[in-house]
Amino acid sequence: MIVRKATINSFNDVINLVRNTKCSDYACKYFANKSVFNLIIVEKIDNRAANILKQEAISVGADAAIDESVSRFKMGVSNLVLFANAVQVEKLINKFRLQPFGLKDVSLQLRSIINKKKVFKCKQKLIDISNPIIMGIINMDPNSFSGDGFINPESACRRAVEFAESGAVIIDIGAESSRPWSRPIDAKREIKRLIPALKKIRRSVNIPISVDTYKYETAKVALSEGADIINDIFALRKGRDKLATLVTDTKAGLILVHMKGTPNNMQKSPKYKNCVSEIYEFLYKRKAYAMSFGINEECIAVDPGPGFGKTIKHNIELIKNMNVFSALGAVVGAVSRKRFVKHIVGTADKLAFVAANFFVAFYGADIIRVHDVKDTISILKIMKLFEDYNV
Repeated sequence: MIVRKATINSFNDVINLVRNTKCSDYACKYFANKSVFNLIIVEKIDNRAANILKQEAISVGADAAIDESVSRFKMGVSNLVLFANAVQVEKLINKFRLQPFGLKDVSLQLRSIINKKKVFKCKQKLIDISNPIIMGIINMDPNSFSGDGFINPESACRRAVEFAESGAVIIDIGAESSRPWSRPIDAKREIKRLIPALKKIRRSVNIPISVDTYKYETAKVALSEGADIINDIFALRKGRDKLATLVTDTKAGLILVHMKGTPNNMQKSPKYKNCVSEIYEFLYKRKAYAMSFGINEECIAVDPGPGFGKTIKHNIELIKNMNVFSALGAVVGAVSRKRFVKHIVGTADKLAFVAANFFVAFYGADIIRVHDVKDTISILKIMKLFEDYNV
């Protein structure tokens, strides 16, 4: 007889491990739900609710780390960390539904955390995100920070076809640079750069096309010419009601990006008290704003915005917490050729950019926005092989 330790990195690892005992499929899933542990942060919770949550957690075999003020029955708000497996979380969801002091909202948010969406919807297209997918970048701005801006629509179209044939699932076209210190261009110039390439690409590829714009005028023309998704670096703060209504009416997909400030000033000493928490709250509120116009939840993706008003430390923290944002919908990981990667390695090294793409996928991003499509797809194939490997 041999007794040894098991290594578990994912839910599927537990499934495969238990399956070797010849358990039934039901038992495999049951034990996996009991074995995979969740650490869930609840911020700004009413102390009365925190007290109830702590007691209810203990009652189902879970636990919660609470502020000292809660155990002393002081009024106010605080933060806590819930430690629970999937079975225990499900029990707590049912318990909190009828509880006071905001615990009903906790119940709803817990449900979204454990029931991650596996699709991203745009117009009539459903994109499977059960595994990370690739979004290939086409820049129509000659001043693009990545140095690959196209002027010729035919060249842009050839690149898009190449991306699609290599396995990209989405093409993302932009015509205004968002590099640090850049200045905006007007909608007329953006449309002039963008639309000829969009028309050619739409005729040449069958996969969804995203347009990187925050302007209502550009989005309206692009969606009428066959675009499926609006990738908005201002998360509807510029286009506001008009752009939100346009996305609703066309049933387009929407990517909400976090950016601190504007491209022209975002890298001017960016500061956060808690980077992940503040960005999560921002995207949570922007998603709620988008949904208030009737935009389908499955049509909304979020991008925490590495490189957009963040230091290197902030960027690394965001990448390591990509999976945190999955409760808000499909998560876009966009680090390709960004300046902070260059600063880390000291040069514009293609291998470093591909490695960064890998890590955003590894840490939980669903849509990996990249320039190096073929190389990143190869890396993701290796990652999937390790995830699917039957122990």
